[in-house]
Amino acid sequence: MSVVFGKPDVPQHWLLDANVLFSEWTRWLVVTLAKRHQATLYWTPQIENECYRNLVRLGRLHPDDAVAQRAALPQLMDAVVLPQAHQPYLVDVRSVDEKDRHVAASALALKHHVQAPVAILTWNLKDFPRKPLLKLGLVRFSPDELCLESLKKQGDALSCLVQTVAEMNSALLIHRPIYPTVYQVKAAPLPTDLDEWLAFLARNKMHRTAKVLYKENCITRSG
Repeated sequence: MSVVFGKPDVPQHWLLDANVLFSEWTRWLVVTLAKRHQATLYWTPQIENECYRNLVRLGRLHPDDAVAQRAALPQLMDAVVLPQAHQPYLVDVRSVDEKDRHVAASALALKHHVQAPVAILTWNLKDFPRKPLLKLGLVRFSPDELCLESLKKQGDALSCLVQTVAEMNSALLIHRPIYPTVYQVKAAPLPTDLDEWLAFLARNKMHRTAKVLYKENCITRSG
């Protein structure tokens, strides 16, 4: 007899994968969503290493700025950097892609510590099989899926996006890059109207959120 897993509630403890931490805009979207869910954000030194190594390698961040930002980010995001205590749990997450097992094992270590379900936030959903993780008390979401869950309870996609921009701008006032890279200098401004947001969300794999935003504004216009 097969076990049917229903759609789980969104936990209040969220472990961020490096690919979520990598994007500045996605970071602040997650902060906005965490405030709405009263959730706590976490990552590990290994996740930080992967994130900042790639930011520097791809020219997104100057090495000196990477060191400073890494030191400041947990406080800016009101997040917790966990001890690297995942090794004992690797055997339990063998269904996860090998390069991502440390993420799932860290989430499982956190779950045992807080004695509550834990969400893994990642863009690599295929590497984190849903059912085996649910059996362990872990729920994986993409930022798009998480935003959709939030909007089901607290509607108005545009206000969520505007709040994200506000969070991001507040952080930049506190911690601006000292050595801006070419990527940072040439970065396009964030969206300011509906069409710009729809295009931006599509480019950033936020297709479900874009659909909600479009429907909301179609109803508003038709009303």
